Amino acid sequence: MRLSAICLVLAVGCGAPSNNGDDAPPADAAPDAPGPGCWGLSPRSTPAEAFVAPMGVQNRMTALIDGAQQTLDVLMYLFTVTALADRIIAAKNRGVAVRVLLDPDHEGNANVRSKLMAANVPTRNAPGLYSFAHAKYLLIDGKAAVIMSMNFNVDAMSSERNYGMITRDPDDLTDIKAIFDMDWAGGGGEPPKPADLACTRLIVSPNNAKQRIVDFIKSAKTKLDVEAMYVADDGVRAAILDAKKRGVDVRVILETSSDNAEVKALFMANGITVKGAGSFYLHAKLLIADGVAFVGSVNFSITALTKNRELGAFVFEPGPAAVIQQQFDADWAAN
Repeated sequence: MRLSAICLVLAVGCGAPSNNGDDAPPADAAPDAPGPGCWGLSPRSTPAEAFVAPMGVQNRMTALIDGAQQTLDVLMYLFTVTALADRIIAAKNRGVAVRVLLDPDHEGNANVRSKLMAANVPTRNAPGLYSFAHAKYLLIDGKAAVIMSMNFNVDAMSSERNYGMITRDPDDLTDIKAIFDMDWAGGGGEPPKPADLACTRLIVSPNNAKQRIVDFIKSAKTKLDVEAMYVADDGVRAAILDAKKRGVDVRVILETSSDNAEVKALFMANGITVKGAGSFYLHAKLLIADGVAFVGSVNFSITALTKNRELGAFVFEPGPAAVIQQQFDADWAAN
């Protein structure tokens, strides 16, 4: 029921490829309605921006929250930075209509949840429809949305590598608001409001993330860069290996962890150079294929791809994509 209300495009374009095997979406995920012949990577009326964390990210988030004049919607998996909670409370106190959704099960949210609710900020647990409400995004005045891999936790502000994008395109904003409205309704025990999303640049789990990410990797013709906390999903691994086999230049940076030993060995045995993150904790979930970047909250695991609430986006505008590419190149050179 929860997903039949959502019409999403599975491929980068408007087709709807089939899924099969262990990596198929949950059985209750309805097939997507055909799109109207549009393209998820078509130019937008307003280009996206890109940013890299942790450099200046808390100041950036503070400025965005402080800039809200009418509405502010926040979905955050982990929220522990009380200074940002204070800015949200200040927004509410100056008359901004604020709504905050938090993952219901992460114990790290307890203090900020209590703080927001004590200040009468409308705050709900995300609906229990997902394994985790793992998305991290803000929607400001219906005029800007921030999609990112970073939580509002202390380490994200100081020592984690993360990437994010800001979109001001009306079509993107309509899609994001539809997702938030649906989860807000579900979190309040209300009937979910349908979110009809077509031809979006968004990657949304549990709906279209698995297929879109695999198809995106398959689209790489000359170059594929991966900078990720981990790569656990078999379908994503296979797509990366296939890219290497067809002659794509593949570079992979993984978080330095014993959990990544097996996938590192797999990739290196197939001729892929793999580096470990050295000077920072790698929390990113980044793909770059031929100059187009994917950023967002979606880890490369079957749970993230098909069972969580996650949100990511393609950054295809040359300027913002170059910001992301330059940081990857710097991280590659430094490790």
